[in-house]
Amino acid sequence: MNCQESRERMPDLLQDSLAGGEADRVRDHLRSCPACWQEWQELHETWARLGLLSEEQPSPDLRRDFYRRLEADRRELEATGPRGWRGRLRLLLPALRPALPALRLAAAVLVVVAGFGIGFFAGRGGEGGSGKIERLSREVDSLQQQMTLSLLNQSSASARLQGIALTARVQEPGPSLIAALLDTLDNDPSVNVRLSAVDALYLFSDRESVKAALSASLARQTSPLVQIALIDLLVTLKEKQAAAALKKLLDDKKIIPEVQQRAQLGISRII
Repeated sequence: MNCQESRERMPDLLQDSLAGGEADRVRDHLRSCPACWQEWQELHETWARLGLLSEEQPSPDLRRDFYRRLEADRRELEATGPRGWRGRLRLLLPALRPALPALRLAAAVLVVVAGFGIGFFAGRGGEGGSGKIERLSREVDSLQQQMTLSLLNQSSASARLQGIALTARVQEPGPSLIAALLDTLDNDPSVNVRLSAVDALYLFSDRESVKAALSASLARQTSPLVQIALIDLLVTLKEKQAAAALKKLLDDKKIIPEVQQRAQLGISRII
């Protein structure tokens, strides 16, 4: 492992989100490289000091209000057509650049090629040009999905978060991307990544299969934060099939009272 690779993995090492073998390789490099060891010590000290600060607690209604505002915007924009409202709504969600150098290069090439191609064909005009623009748009969308899937398979939690953020740019997700997002929601070890997956899946929640999968995911979640995020999203979507999943939460003695209260409130709003 070289210095650049070690520095890229330091934040994940701090959060204990690296696989055992990879974490050991980072530590071995730190012990053998004075410069990286010094940087690690400074980063570790800063992290420790941040841990002493009192944590700001957001309002319990923050995420619920967020989904309500998005849903209101979604309904307002539906008059412009499915691609129109979805494309404009994505501007409200954050999109981060890929962290890996190869993916950064691919993103740059993608933007240049797309811009050149669209400009060239638009300048020519005619039905042929319009068809070529549509085909190029589909190819760009496909490449974005490939980049997203690549990031979702990374061991770094920050890379997976950036992969999820890229889904905001996808216009027509394929089955593999939807399946990857749902798998991330159910199985990712990072709570932050699972929360981001909930937000990303909102963009595709007009699909009945996605709504059903979101309802089913409630029973598989162990984090109260993710449970509450799913409840708020399902309530916002007025997903009546979720009522049964919410009732199961009320009967589960392992569920904390705060989540059960949110589930009870959700049932009253759905039914």
